[in-house]
Amino acid sequence: MDCNGLASSSMMDQEILSVRSAVQNIFTDLSKIHDGDTLVKELTSVKCYLGKGENPASAQEIAEFNRTHYTPFLRFLVVQMGPQWFDLLTPERLEIWDSFFLEGPADQAFLVLMDSLGTTGPCIRQDRCVHVLEKFLQRGALAEVIWEVCQQQLEVTPTPILHDAILAKICSLPDHLANCLQQHNKSVFYPKNYYPRVGNAILSVLLMVSVSLRDGKGCSISFVSQLLGKVCMQGRQKELFTLLLPRLSSLIQSDCIWQRICWRLVESVPDRWMEPVVTGLVHLAPGSAALSQLLGDLVLKNKKTKFLLTQKLLFLQYNLKKEVLLSILGYLSLDSSRRPLLIKVLRDLLEVWSSGSVVKHSPYSQLLHVSRSIFICLSLLNKKELESCKQELLFALTSGTRFYLDSSLPPVRCLGMVVSECLSRQVDSEGPSLSFQYEEDAEIRDLKSLLSPPCICPDSTEDKTVPAQNSLSKVQSATNEGKPEEEPKMDTGSESELDSDDDLTPYDMSTDSELKKSKTPAYIRDCMEVLFSEDVEKLEVTMVSLATQIRSNPAATKEVSTELAKILLHLDDRPGVELFREYRFAAMVAVTVTDPVPVSQYLTGEFYSLNYSLRQRMDILDVVSSAAQELSESEDSKKPAASKTLTHTLQPASSAAETGKGDAPVDWRKVVEERIAKKTRRFAKGQSSTTPAPSPNRFHAVAGYFFFPLTQNFDRPVVTFDLLGEDRLILGRLVHTLGIMMHLSLHSMVASQMGKSLLEFVWLLRFHTDQYVRQGLLFCVSTILLSVPWERLMTDMAEETLEMKCWLEDVAEKDPDDDCRHLAMNGLLLMEKLRNNLQVAPSQ
Repeated sequence: MDCNGLASSSMMDQEILSVRSAVQNIFTDLSKIHDGDTLVKELTSVKCYLGKGENPASAQEIAEFNRTHYTPFLRFLVVQMGPQWFDLLTPERLEIWDSFFLEGPADQAFLVLMDSLGTTGPCIRQDRCVHVLEKFLQRGALAEVIWEVCQQQLEVTPTPILHDAILAKICSLPDHLANCLQQHNKSVFYPKNYYPRVGNAILSVLLMVSVSLRDGKGCSISFVSQLLGKVCMQGRQKELFTLLLPRLSSLIQSDCIWQRICWRLVESVPDRWMEPVVTGLVHLAPGSAALSQLLGDLVLKNKKTKFLLTQKLLFLQYNLKKEVLLSILGYLSLDSSRRPLLIKVLRDLLEVWSSGSVVKHSPYSQLLHVSRSIFICLSLLNKKELESCKQELLFALTSGTRFYLDSSLPPVRCLGMVVSECLSRQVDSEGPSLSFQYEEDAEIRDLKSLLSPPCICPDSTEDKTVPAQNSLSKVQSATNEGKPEEEPKMDTGSESELDSDDDLTPYDMSTDSELKKSKTPAYIRDCMEVLFSEDVEKLEVTMVSLATQIRSNPAATKEVSTELAKILLHLDDRPGVELFREYRFAAMVAVTVTDPVPVSQYLTGEFYSLNYSLRQRMDILDVVSSAAQELSESEDSKKPAASKTLTHTLQPASSAAETGKGDAPVDWRKVVEERIAKKTRRFAKGQSSTTPAPSPNRFHAVAGYFFFPLTQNFDRPVVTFDLLGEDRLILGRLVHTLGIMMHLSLHSMVASQMGKSLLEFVWLLRFHTDQYVRQGLLFCVSTILLSVPWERLMTDMAEETLEMKCWLEDVAEKDPDDDCRHLAMNGLLLMEKLRNNLQVAPSQ
């Protein structure tokens, strides 16, 4: 570094030290003053660091004071403003105290004032801070606060925490002041007066941004976008946009830079606040052209905006005025890149309009809302675009009209007639259209007027002026091009002789199945959506393939396994779907096998829950039991059908080889060997097939998730479910299910724990009066003996085992049911055999 650089650096350090020393002395002196003139003199001397007075400080000193000492000095002034200073300063002298907040960096002064109001109660200090804050807002210093934050965001190391604090203070100022001042609040802090000031401040900052861009300087407006979003999120769109929109619309018309500024302003709004901003613009913008100028192509860039304008406002809300609908749909039609969205919206609207469930369960106002949207879309699309939607129009006309005509509400029937007439004209503009007789009121006339709205899209009506004759000729020529030329008829004799088919063998159609128009969904999530559909054919196609889809897409299934199991469990029987219960059961088993831990936890957890029918609880037990059996099987045992098919395929070839009638040359040695093998008797034959490769039992790893939740809470009756009372059938099925899972857990690590738990379960219910339950309990005893090693039974559960033996003997002797006595005898024989085997094993 050269000498000049060292000299300038040392000079800056001296200035920084001098400012720091001077501020410390000022703090000391001001805290000891008891005279008004001296106080004014000291305060006036400090104003040199704000660039005021006769001898202002240097630029470096002013920058150092603003950067480091300004905020502490303001806080010191607030603390000192008490009865003593208030008595020393006359009303004229108080202006000096106020000037420190009004002439320095606005962002720091604003934060100090807001923080002071939050920490002080009713006192002189609070009154003075409120007075200064009122003057601060009245002179338009809020724009300075916003502009300074925008400038700071261009720095290398911005302070987002400070900026978030300023944002929160600006947006919550009316609420904050109302809490502090309560009945003594001032009108300038009322929301109806404050938020227009915020709008003016935003407009002033945007003017500064425009000037900065014209001078070639960089500028950030992300803070302005955040402020816009947060104010709208608080529900103040009307106060803000009523002032902003007229001014911005006029500026956009005259300058392309303002167009870019407005687009960037809305695009930079954080995603969490985008909805209130866009909703406010949609409701308050004067037409679709103004909305397009403000939003640009935001609907193509921002997913939330796209969902809002193409889904939520059109389908989930139905209190919108027709002017708002015209703005939204007109905005989509004003640019060629956005028109595909308009076509998609029309298709979705037609699907909703023609849904029987929507007609049945939606209020008339929502049906009218959807009909208005359809009419506006039809008026905005040209003939070519409508032609691409012809299939949807025809489907809505043929399938949706009957739902409206079957409605018991006269307004709904009338609405269906009006829309159907319009759709029929769109499907075939040249042919005859539907015509209904209904009384046309003001609402219907207003609906029909939407078919010819004001011209907001010049290109949308170009194709609609084509003469009817030309369009008809085009349709006819297209039809003729698609048909081959008819061949000349040949005189071949009597038509009756040629048409006779008495000698033809009828074609076997016993195994044919009906072709379905609906396609099988390709994804699991699509299948889940179809399960809620009212379309019986689509539901049937999905249910037939759902189990296969689940097993072939395990990764996708695991993402939604619990949700899919919940849907299937609560799915009601559909009479129109053949074998619905079987398909539903197969799908539930498939999803349980694919993702056993979370699904089994959900199903077993729901078994003892409220508000389930007995059929659903039975389904849970059946699904858990079947899934456990499938998980316990090896992979090779799951392919018997494939092996049968393979054997069936090979049989014709072998028979052809034996008889010599095949086309391929036959080896005589092979024929002789096969004949000898047929004539030879063998009393012992070795293994004819290869030993299958061992595979792990997948149920062993998850057995506890299936078993233990079902053994709990069985003795706690709920309002709709009492296992120990009248619901004995469910109890019997539960006992048998536990026995099956105990049997499938043979050789598992958790088998001993399961056996002990099941033994306690059996012991509590051993005197049940229902024979089906007692049979299940005896079955459980046999599975415990088969699954838990006898050594473990005699070491860990010796007392329980002996008591179980006494109970079996008592049942075998006294139980009135033959099956129970037979099962008890089997259990006793099994215990005796296991005990003998244990005694014989050491001697061997």
